[in-house]
Amino acid sequence: MRFLSLRLQNFRNIEFTELSLANSRTFLIGRNGQGKSNLLEAMGLATALRSFRTQTLGAMPRKGFKEYTLAYELEHDVQGATRLEIHSGPNGRSVWIDGEKVTRLVEFIGRFPTVSLCSGDLMLLRGSPGERRRFMDLTLSVVNRSYYIALRDFHRGIAERNRLLKNGGSSAELSAFEAEIAPHAALIANFREEGMGTLREVLCRTYNAIAEADEGPEFSFRPNVDCRDADAYRRLLHENRHRDQMIGATQRGPHRDDFHLSLHVGGAREYASDGQQRGLCVALRIAQACFYREQLGLVPVLLADDVLGELDPIRRRGFWRACPEDLQIVATGTELPADPERWSVFLISNGRATPAPRTEATDTPVSKTEAR
Repeated sequence: MRFLSLRLQNFRNIEFTELSLANSRTFLIGRNGQGKSNLLEAMGLATALRSFRTQTLGAMPRKGFKEYTLAYELEHDVQGATRLEIHSGPNGRSVWIDGEKVTRLVEFIGRFPTVSLCSGDLMLLRGSPGERRRFMDLTLSVVNRSYYIALRDFHRGIAERNRLLKNGGSSAELSAFEAEIAPHAALIANFREEGMGTLREVLCRTYNAIAEADEGPEFSFRPNVDCRDADAYRRLLHENRHRDQMIGATQRGPHRDDFHLSLHVGGAREYASDGQQRGLCVALRIAQACFYREQLGLVPVLLADDVLGELDPIRRRGFWRACPEDLQIVATGTELPADPERWSVFLISNGRATPAPRTEATDTPVSKTEAR
């Protein structure tokens, strides 16, 4: 899949702009705060209507406005030339594909896969288990609609069980919800074990291509409890009911799962250097892109938000070795990449994108002084 063009209106700091993306490599250059990340964020919404920067959807319309419009032209591996539109306003969001409205998110998620790399990815190592669960859930939801449905219904069931636990629900009510929750938990557990096992293999290959030497990358999925058997999990919920009532929340289940990244030196969070941690996060995103391609039969688009400049020269070269050649890449930065002749370069200023003249693009559109 490739983006061919993007048109934005009243999105973030962008009043209106259009961006041509026909080239397989597009670089957006400009000073900080001009709108480079906003353009990548808009492209990333095409995967699951989720931002890689925030969970606050109200921040996306331009200041003083309550709605925005995004229009994409794409070349899809299966559907061919495709037009996608996302509208957001006071009454919520709507999605249109080739003029037809998409009525359910499950029909949309994963049709236009993208992978976003940004400095915030370090939270996959340094942040809470919730950050890593969100990564797992998005990755698996994109490739498996049954997983998305099971996850949605599981969380609804857990929320209802928690309400009953807090409000003194009867034994019969709790039993009914536990019987409903358990099959969803079993599906989630089995999908996660299989999917994260496949991702582990891809991650290890990818990190070894990025790193200078064999640093022993390891990815381990850590379920909170074995939920693969629905009846066993239902019994566990029943057995833990009294403790859960005292706390007012369900303590055991897939909503507490986590995963762990490590190297020869030990846990990546505790012992890896800053460069190793950044390299692991980049490898994890490339592995996610490869996973999408293998599972969906679609080539995703890689959105790199000013992260390559944070890698040391060895890992930067390793990034290009590990990155599949057939991926479209849209990247941002305050300085040009080492090989600007391979890229279509756009200057981003005050929320507007303008093509950089070839002579200017191969020189220095944004100096180091200006970038600061």
